[in-house]
Amino acid sequence: MKRTKEQAAVTYNRLLDAALTVFSAKGYASTTLEDIAKEAETTRGAIYWHFKNKADLYNALFREISVQSGTIATQAIAEGGSCRETMGRIMLRLLAQIERDDRLCSIMEIKLFKTGVAPELMEEVQRQREEGHLLLENIARYVQQGIAVGDIRPDVEAMEVARAFLAMLNGLTTLWLYDSRAFALSANAQTLADIFVRGVEPPH
Repeated sequence: MKRTKEQAAVTYNRLLDAALTVFSAKGYASTTLEDIAKEAETTRGAIYWHFKNKADLYNALFREISVQSGTIATQAIAEGGSCRETMGRIMLRLLAQIERDDRLCSIMEIKLFKTGVAPELMEEVQRQREEGHLLLENIARYVQQGIAVGDIRPDVEAMEVARAFLAMLNGLTTLWLYDSRAFALSANAQTLADIFVRGVEPPH
């Protein structure tokens, strides 16, 4: 039984790898399950054993972004420090990771530029929207703690700082993915994170 579970895990990961390759090459709309099965050197039946349909496979692939981002943020928070220091650390590491991790980069490129509008993905889009609202609220609560202890400037709303944080992260990521030759993301990550940190620094 243990070997069967291990084999299933190998097949599951091979299907995700194949989907990433085909989605990157053809985009979501033009990709078929036959394409993915061929790339994975398996059958459509193997896909249906692990995933309900193409959308389910796509969504599983993109959940990797949330897992990886969450891990980076959790580790950064666990290291301690002020609110500003921690938010700067998270931004620095996330920006650097995007350029360093080819798989993560490819997944984000598909999401931003190669998906389009697909009705079967709307349920997942709504789930991500709700997840985004929750993330904003959690960041805002963390920022509010920073305001309370004098680490964040008192003349700003915690939610606005949270929105600025995510907007800067998402905007820089999109700009770099659109044209990675325009600037080096990881090399400039520290400077970019410092710009945000100084922007919320309280007056001396």
